[in-house]
Amino acid sequence: MKEKSVAFVVLTCDNYSDLWPMTIHFIEKNWPDCPFDKYFVTNSKSIPESSFECIKIGRDESWSDNLLKVLSLLKEKFEYVIITLEDVPIIEKVDQGKFNKILNMFFEIDGNFLCFVSRPKATRKFNEFFGVIDKGSIYRPTCEYSLWKISVLEDLLARGENAWEFEKFGSVRSDKYDKFFVVYKSIFKECHTVVKGKWRRGAIKELNKLGYVPDIGNRTPFSRKYELLINLYAVIFNILNRTILFPWQIRRKIVFKIRGYKY
Repeated sequence: MKEKSVAFVVLTCDNYSDLWPMTIHFIEKNWPDCPFDKYFVTNSKSIPESSFECIKIGRDESWSDNLLKVLSLLKEKFEYVIITLEDVPIIEKVDQGKFNKILNMFFEIDGNFLCFVSRPKATRKFNEFFGVIDKGSIYRPTCEYSLWKISVLEDLLARGENAWEFEKFGSVRSDKYDKFFVVYKSIFKECHTVVKGKWRRGAIKELNKLGYVPDIGNRTPFSRKYELLINLYAVIFNILNRTILFPWQIRRKIVFKIRGYKY
């Protein structure tokens, strides 16, 4: 396996420094065999002492501009990058043997993108571990536990976008590339902890069950009513995203039209 051609990066900013100890704790606990150089991207703050190296990029611009800065540094040494965010810790042990098999298969076909979390669903089968995300699929690219060829990711980033805009509009830009894949079963089991700057009550309970008491700080948890609405929206979205009434070939157009996005 080409360990040294891949960097593992947690992309964050100083405003979320209260989450860093949690993220580092769970990655080191549940992926102790991570064979890659690991980096935490911050603005000016230093991270807690750990197995990660800190990359300070200075003034916070946009999510995409920050990521472009990081990639410009990493591409001198690495061809690929695995990216995740600071608010989705790994809460179960990573199967390193399975991970290595998948990675080697991806390298053998010179892939451009591989998501290690089973979202979005593959549009067709490719091999026993991962399937194809065809051109035209909704939310085709993501930066949540996903492996990218750095040159492809650089090309798809548009300055001034946030992570959610990249997932939406980057999906359209990604149609110029093939070899986009997603695993059938998630390799990384994650916990979505903070949404719109606030803690999810369910996430706090889940972390407590795992023996970890998160630092809530000034992040007021969502009200029970609002969190119920968020969870209900997620269920409805997942149902609509999988129903045969809306084949994957037209889901992007439908969602873009409903939400007023220019296609």
